[in-house]
Amino acid sequence: MARTARAGYLETRTGRLKLLSRKKPYWSRSGKAGVHIGYRRRKPRGADANGSWVARRYAGGGAYETEAFAEADDFCDADGASVLTYQQAVAKLGSQLSEVQRRTRYTAQNAIDDYLAHQQLNSTTAKEAKGVLSHYLVEFLSTDGRDGGERVLSELSKDDFARWPAWALANAPLGRRKKRANPAAGSEDDAAEALRRRKERVNRVLNDVLACLNFALENERITTNAAWSKLKRFKGTEQPLIRWLDLDECTRLTNSCAADFRKIVQGALLTGARWSELRRIRAGDYDPSGGTVLIARTKRKKARHIYLTEEGTRGFSGWIAALAREDRVFTREDGKPWASHDQHRPIADARDAAGLEEDVTFHVLRHTYASILVKAGVHLSIVAQSLGHADTRMVEKHYGHLAPSHVAQAIRASLPRFGVGGAAT
Repeated sequence: MARTARAGYLETRTGRLKLLSRKKPYWSRSGKAGVHIGYRRRKPRGADANGSWVARRYAGGGAYETEAFAEADDFCDADGASVLTYQQAVAKLGSQLSEVQRRTRYTAQNAIDDYLAHQQLNSTTAKEAKGVLSHYLVEFLSTDGRDGGERVLSELSKDDFARWPAWALANAPLGRRKKRANPAAGSEDDAAEALRRRKERVNRVLNDVLACLNFALENERITTNAAWSKLKRFKGTEQPLIRWLDLDECTRLTNSCAADFRKIVQGALLTGARWSELRRIRAGDYDPSGGTVLIARTKRKKARHIYLTEEGTRGFSGWIAALAREDRVFTREDGKPWASHDQHRPIADARDAAGLEEDVTFHVLRHTYASILVKAGVHLSIVAQSLGHADTRMVEKHYGHLAPSHVAQAIRASLPRFGVGGAAT
């Protein structure tokens, strides 16, 4: 039979009623790791009112967190729920966890489950975040031989996360390990670019890891973020050049696509929408009178309307002609909807057939849409709105140098000719 931690003056009703009334509880060991049990009396001795059972946990920095979780059986019989004997109170600290204990025993997997539940209601990236956190948090915390999901967050330290950046850089998930030439066998520039891409990936991953852990902090499941507060992103990982297509490349690419895939490629060039947004467009989302298409489900959970050119309205009008309002505009040849990763193989086949470089992905079509508008002098705020960005920062970062600029005009008008490629004047 399991033994109960002893605390003579708290164990019996007679012993407790002899204690003086005070705000500070009388504390005793509970026999449960990290948690003490306490008893508080706030009424004068003899007053007909039950005291309270209190749980306490050390929160670090000389501070404690406490929680009253039941009444003591001072003047009435225990009911096993809201009124408990000393033995029942100690037992409850080991079975039905109090909030103090949940924070004490709140694990990495608890944090992931709570964060993903929140993401499923508030974001479209919950599925991707699940895979990221399973690998970059649970698997990382398992490298010492323990079950990473069972690691208690309050027990993690800076030392646990000090090696995370190097580990994440060297341990991409199996699904992310593409068959590429060994960077060491190529040029120094190739190796540097491969390293930059890995660092950029880790930076994106870190966003999910920190969001998950800090979500636990914000919801008071833990009391400090000291263990991971020093995690920093790698610097100098920004994409040096955004790839886009010129008009000839766009024509070659679309002509090289299979018929069903060509339609969604054309849709991307006409709207700048993401693959995930395009494959969900339904016939009813197109408004022929206004010349717009509605992107109802977006990455930011904020719907937007995209204005179409005359060519765009002709294209959408033809594509939806025989469709019901709820039918998807872009489907596979067999009528089934495109799945979340169905774009990779068709765009690679079309790219190879068109004689384009390996860096041409489906997302390049979105870059092409944005770069063409910026080079044409369209205001960056309009481009950002059409792309679905909250502000112009991303547009300025990636395409701002393409915009007609008084800076460029001033430099080109002021510098003399130096005779490069011709005679100096």
